[in-house]
Amino acid sequence: MINTASKLMRALCSMAVMLALAAGIAAIPVFAASHGIYTAAATSHYRHPTTGVIEDSGGEGSYVLGQSMTDSALNKSALVEVDASGNTWVTIRLNLMDNIQSPQFQVDGSRNGKFSSVTATVMQEDFTENTTDFRMQVPDENAIIRCNMYVVPMGREVVFYITVGSLKAGSGDFVTSITVPSQEEPSAQSSAASSSESHSSSNSQSSNSSQSSSSSSQPESSAAPSASPSPSPSPSESSLSSQPETSAAVSSAAGLAEFDAAGNEVSNASTEAGQDSSTGNPVIWWVIGGIVIVAIAGGCVWYFCFFRKGKNPFQKK
Repeated sequence: MINTASKLMRALCSMAVMLALAAGIAAIPVFAASHGIYTAAATSHYRHPTTGVIEDSGGEGSYVLGQSMTDSALNKSALVEVDASGNTWVTIRLNLMDNIQSPQFQVDGSRNGKFSSVTATVMQEDFTENTTDFRMQVPDENAIIRCNMYVVPMGREVVFYITVGSLKAGSGDFVTSITVPSQEEPSAQSSAASSSESHSSSNSQSSNSSQSSSSSSQPESSAAPSASPSPSPSPSESSLSSQPETSAAVSSAAGLAEFDAAGNEVSNASTEAGQDSSTGNPVIWWVIGGIVIVAIAGGCVWYFCFFRKGKNPFQKK
């Protein structure tokens, strides 16, 4: 009876461990790409990547031949575009276009085998390389694309699947359709504003100096006889008094520039980067959470299946 209870306890612990592992894996989300233009690696699949279903009429017996054929038909490079609203487009490139007719595409955003038809736009054709680029909208870059096309040498339609991954910033030799603002525009505008403010400040100093020189050139007879002439400030004193006013004017006029104790401009980009880096990456926290769950599950298995078994006084020897 005791052995039966012990086995039942170990079975329940094993089930708890499996549920914990499944929950940890399911809790790790799939993040979509942010606003930008990326080149990606395109991969062809003769069977559905997640369900394993083969829709092509060749079936399981033609898997090796079908996979080889789809690898040749699909170019290994693709383009992913994400606009500012989060809409995603994928551009795939088909090879051997002189042997392919009427390619059509469907998209499986949930990766469960349920596809929806999409309209594909021809972006460019390279008759020298015998390739054509097709652009279509997808829910995100993780969606599975289904392609059915008529292959002339085979005399029938072929069905296969396409996925993209390993995104890198850039467009390669693809034709793009969205606009991504350049990172250099804000800094260029800031420098232009600083230079204009400096120019206006220097003009203001010149006008002030001309006014002071004209007032000092007035005849002494215009002054009251009883008033004693005030001593004029030395050049060193005037330069010292004008420096704080000039720096304060530039700082208040520019509004966007910051300076350290040495007088060097502090870049806003470096400050924001430091703040962003301090917040951390959410992916790291999901990975750490998964590691903690696996460690706890492993400890339960060790305790109930090994440690407790050795320390059980009712265990038969």
